[in-house]
Amino acid sequence: MPASASVPVLLPVFLVTDILCACILAQLLALRKAGVAGTRSWIAANIAMVAYLPALGLRAVLPLVFSVVLSNGLGLLAASLFYIGCARFLGRPTHARGWLLLVCCALAGLLWFTLVEDVIRLRVIIASGGIAVVFVATAYLLWRHRPPGQGAAVYWLGACCSTATALLHASRAIYYGAGFGNLSDLFANTLVNVLSMSLTAALVPGLSMLAAAMVQQQLLSDATWRAERDGMTGTLTRQSFESRIVADLQRANISGDAFCFVLADLDFFKRINDNHGHQAGDRVLVAFTELIRRQLRAGDYIGRMGGEEFGIALPATPPAEAMRVAERLRQAVAAQQVVTDSGSLRYSVSMGLAVHAAGANFSDLYRHADQALYAAKQAGRNAIVSQDASAQPACTALRNCCKPA
Repeated sequence: MPASASVPVLLPVFLVTDILCACILAQLLALRKAGVAGTRSWIAANIAMVAYLPALGLRAVLPLVFSVVLSNGLGLLAASLFYIGCARFLGRPTHARGWLLLVCCALAGLLWFTLVEDVIRLRVIIASGGIAVVFVATAYLLWRHRPPGQGAAVYWLGACCSTATALLHASRAIYYGAGFGNLSDLFANTLVNVLSMSLTAALVPGLSMLAAAMVQQQLLSDATWRAERDGMTGTLTRQSFESRIVADLQRANISGDAFCFVLADLDFFKRINDNHGHQAGDRVLVAFTELIRRQLRAGDYIGRMGGEEFGIALPATPPAEAMRVAERLRQAVAAQQVVTDSGSLRYSVSMGLAVHAAGANFSDLYRHADQALYAAKQAGRNAIVSQDASAQPACTALRNCCKPA
């Protein structure tokens, strides 16, 4: 069956794919303003794909230089740019020079075996084999380097689609390259050709849609992070911190696990601002939260309650263990030096520790921790005071107070 007979079936398939790629290109252009890494490469890949498909579909009309060399070169370039976009998005090496070299070598081979020696079998191996190599690498990249904290579905689906695309092109290269198929019927309306080309045409916009979905997912993740985090210290905001504690307290009520809450306040913080400036005070806050995050255990979390006051949640932690954690934090803070424009300075922190009692809510827990913190301040600062949530309001100091820093 002549190649021209394939036009009524495959050309509309390519046309629909081209329209989808153009629509996704518009979406990626809109997302480009967000400045997400990799978006520009995906845009370039879609532009190459929009030009590639018509040239491929009109192979019976266009000269071989356009329908074979240019179209397959654009297809391989689009695949390479898609990989580069994924690598940039995931913060991995792009190997851009290597992929550019692959495209150039493929173009040289396609030109040679089209204009100098007309060897269709080798053209198929070069074009389909090159694309298969790129998408094998893309599948591994998406499977191996998914960003932590983001949904896995998009990346798994991207890896699966990349693998399917690689298998389709590899099968085509092996089938025709090994001489099993009729090389004059590469685009004929046979069942195998229509299925393979239609699947390939469907996977192309599918991968671009997944790229757009990855960008949107990251933007949503970043927006959520910014909404839940304090802009300066990166700790949870008071609202998100309290919401998380309320959920943990409900689980503690069901499971019977201990839950401890530490309210920490930097000592003489106003004096730091007055003597060293507010910029130095900000550096102290950032240094404090970074130090606390390094010292906390898995499952613990910190939130900024306001100003220089921070809450530290210690889920599933008995009081004695919570006291050891708090003491370790106090010592680490007392030993820390913060470098500011006016020189290095030391500071200290006072803490109030409260233990959750069954049936109590966060307001009760916070009130007890605040009472204990007030006692620590009254006792001389740079101290930890604990108050069991079921005890009387009087606070019991469990740690001898040190001199203020």
